[in-house]
Amino acid sequence: MSSKRIKKVKGGAEKLRDKKKQEEERKSLANSMLRYVTRSETPKIDEVLEENENGDGNENENVNAENVQNENEDEVMKDNEEKEAFDVKEYLIEGDINDPGNWERVDNKLRDFLDNTAYQLATNGYNDWRNISQTLKEHERSHKHVICMTQWMDLEVRLRTSQTIDKHIQEEINKEKKHWRDVLLRTIALVKGLAKKNIAFRGRSEKIHEDDNGNFLGMMEVFADFDPVIKEHFRRIDKREIRYHYLSHRIQDELIKMLGTEVKKMILEKIQCAKYFSVILDTTPDCSNREQMSLVIRCVDISDTSPKIQEFFLSFLEVKDKTGEGLFETLQDVLLNLGLSIDDIRGQGYDIFRDIVNGITVKPLSQTRWESRIKSIKAIRFQAPQIRDALFHLAENSDNPKTRSEMEVEPVFSVKAKRLRKRKRHHDEEPEISGEDVILAAEENFRINYFIKIVDQGLVSLETRFDQLQSYEKTFGFLFDLKKLMLANDDKLMASCLNLEASLKHGNHFDIDGNDLFLELKLLKGALPKEIKKVVEILDYLKKLESCYPNTWTAYRIMMTIPVSVASAERSFSKLKLIKSYLRSSMSQERLNGLSILSIERRMAEKLDYTCLMNEFAGRNARRIKFQN
Repeated sequence: MSSKRIKKVKGGAEKLRDKKKQEEERKSLANSMLRYVTRSETPKIDEVLEENENGDGNENENVNAENVQNENEDEVMKDNEEKEAFDVKEYLIEGDINDPGNWERVDNKLRDFLDNTAYQLATNGYNDWRNISQTLKEHERSHKHVICMTQWMDLEVRLRTSQTIDKHIQEEINKEKKHWRDVLLRTIALVKGLAKKNIAFRGRSEKIHEDDNGNFLGMMEVFADFDPVIKEHFRRIDKREIRYHYLSHRIQDELIKMLGTEVKKMILEKIQCAKYFSVILDTTPDCSNREQMSLVIRCVDISDTSPKIQEFFLSFLEVKDKTGEGLFETLQDVLLNLGLSIDDIRGQGYDIFRDIVNGITVKPLSQTRWESRIKSIKAIRFQAPQIRDALFHLAENSDNPKTRSEMEVEPVFSVKAKRLRKRKRHHDEEPEISGEDVILAAEENFRINYFIKIVDQGLVSLETRFDQLQSYEKTFGFLFDLKKLMLANDDKLMASCLNLEASLKHGNHFDIDGNDLFLELKLLKGALPKEIKKVVEILDYLKKLESCYPNTWTAYRIMMTIPVSVASAERSFSKLKLIKSYLRSSMSQERLNGLSILSIERRMAEKLDYTCLMNEFAGRNARRIKFQN
């Protein structure tokens, strides 16, 4: 039968008694070795320090057994001095630490060990804020702090001069980074160049050294013929030394978006600096039958030295709701996303045709696709009266000869007399009056029934056309015409200023103060140089003295913000047709806007900073750290 040993478990009180007994025994044995040796008089700390520094102490006198025992320990501590310099907590001293007789060797480590507060900032932290000033001074004088500062400064110098232990590895890393940044630089430049010229990027293939791989890869192959950077890059691709070559269509899309976003940021900064702006909108269908609305902003650019009247293209917006409310909501949303306030709009310009025909878009008759002809006919079938009114409106108001239809009719009057036709009358009709049916010559008939009516309609149209200009004249005419401003008397000038204040009032918000504007204009009339004749020159003059004429400066900027036509929006449609052709009809809206703004605002694109673009591209993915500078 096996037996088990039963172990007695001590209680808490018994453990405390044992611990206390061991502590008393340890204290009784402290300095017990000193009874076997002769102790000399305990020297002062300054004497020990002087003895250590001069090396003149007599090491053979009054040597006790403890000193002999610690000789080997000193050798070990000397070998590991670099390691133990930062860990003064493990500094071992036999006996009472408060007894200077036990300080065999007073060095910097011992000093730091004796002064506990000197290294708390680097180890345990610190919370004695009343004495923080004194503690910081002691920490700065501590041995540990001096060593750390010395090593840090030495490392900084070696890093600056490339004298680190991994110098060769760092050189290879820098060389690799330079290669990738050079590749990215050429890629960005090529993307910007193709976008500015409205040239397609992709082909049927997306591999290098293959036919029909598109203009982007084709131009990269041309670069490789004379550029060592691209040549080396292609060599790595061919040898499969790299996995990501950064030439795919996804990278192209990302770079197009990034470049377009940067140009848009530059434009928005100018608009926000100008504060007041006008909105110009126009719509047209693209090749994929999507309704595209062009958004153009007109403002007075005051970011440069001389103010300039600018019209900036911002975006194509795909319109799904063609009603007035839908267009307004679309505009409101895009202005909110762009960070522009709708309260700062001071003018508007919209399409003419869309005000009349807001249903199905009129489309050209296809010559090859017979099934598409029904779509062309449908627009006329269901909207004939509206199209007729729109054509009359264009004929009356447009100066562009392309808006008039070519009917292939010779402008020659027929000399052949037209036979008079008499209609059979019923018994209940009134009898025919003699001389009622008069046959007119063709030219006379044209003069009475066409020419005179056209002239009458033209006169009416001129009045309608200039109604808006007359309203503009009543509001801003005294500012636009410099001669009228100089000759205006005080009463008339005051009335014009108050009228302008009322026109620019919205609720409780006033853009200008009419009374202050009157006083400023009176001063301006006497101070304006005689060589200034144009409004743009007045703007340039006011910018230099903006603080002297604040209301006048605001009034002239708002006046020049008002649009006079939607031509800039119509010009953007020509770029739309070049960029989104029938071969590129599946292009996304994001890519379309990026290419469009780079093409239309190409002068702004020339000001892009390649270094910032490369850093931004590198910061979008952790894998792209090799592109960072």
